[in-house]
Amino acid sequence: MKKQILNTLIKIIIFLVILTGGYTAYDTYYSGDTIKIANWNLGVFGQAKASDSELMNLYASVIDDYDIIFVQEIRDKPETAFPKLCSMLENYSCLTSTRAGRTNYKEQYGVIYQNEINLTNFYDYTPNSQDRWERPPIRTDFNVNGSQLIIYNIHTKPDDTQGELNHLEGVVVRTGNVIVLGDLNADCTYYNNKRETEFDDWNWLIKDNEDTTSSSTNCAYDRILLNNDAYAEYKSDGIYKKQITTQISDHYLIWVELKI
Repeated sequence: MKKQILNTLIKIIIFLVILTGGYTAYDTYYSGDTIKIANWNLGVFGQAKASDSELMNLYASVIDDYDIIFVQEIRDKPETAFPKLCSMLENYSCLTSTRAGRTNYKEQYGVIYQNEINLTNFYDYTPNSQDRWERPPIRTDFNVNGSQLIIYNIHTKPDDTQGELNHLEGVVVRTGNVIVLGDLNADCTYYNNKRETEFDDWNWLIKDNEDTTSSSTNCAYDRILLNNDAYAEYKSDGIYKKQITTQISDHYLIWVELKI
């Protein structure tokens, strides 16, 4: 009798799994038709900025318009500034990379993404045994309603931009929807995009004549690169400048919108 009951229960479980298409508790559904991905170098984001409530409210209000956001130049030894920012955002999840840097000025990358989006993989290239980067990149893999998205984020060392981009090009995957974005320092005296050959077969969205800095410089340091698969889903991109002064950050926020 017990064996019959057990067999019946097994059949019911199998039927329910088939009926729901293998649904699991961590599956989510993203309700939008497009997805907006952003990067923002917040310019030495630490305890001082985190203690400024007006500034933090501005950060949160800007970030809230995007689905996946990478935050750069987090310099905060106690590691409390970024969690404080994340606590101000509803329906988002957050994580950070390892603190990295060759000097006493250690930085982290922050990742913020909507709860409707599944993060399926997070790879931190720190520790960097080959010493290829000042601030080693991170790789994040997302699943959005069955579509896979791979994003690499890096803040290059200005006087070694060419070398660090060359090393990054050597580790990125080539197939699938792949994005490279961040403060690449890929302009002005640090990098000549017309002369150098890194990521030549990728689609550079932020052009050389654009300005991604809020300071007196006129440089396209912050960039978004799409491989051809990701570019096939491209809809729009831009540089968010409204309200951003040097007190808020010396960099503007950059973003790209893809079709889902």
